[in-house]
Amino acid sequence: MFIAIVSYLAPRDQVAAQREAHRSFLDTLFRRDLLLASGPKKSGDGGVLVVRDGIQEKELNELLARDPFVTSGVARYDLVEFDAVKQASILKG
Repeated sequence: MFIAIVSYLAPRDQVAAQREAHRSFLDTLFRRDLLLASGPKKSGDGGVLVVRDGIQEKELNELLARDPFVTSGVARYDLVEFDAVKQASILKG
């Protein structure tokens, strides 16, 4: 399972200009059942995606490279992979 951490690389107004396209992009990942949750960090300097288990790192990187935040240069992703040894029953297949 992955946590994808979004870090903003540009001023907030430039990030805000891409937000609608970014959220639309995330909607496509939710429709594919790849994301479990997403949202901005309370600190305001980025965001977080919780990615469903089963996707390979290479594929995830390729998908996230298409995010308008990334293609416009206003943000980058850092991935944290972990083993979900314990999880809520709703996440178990």
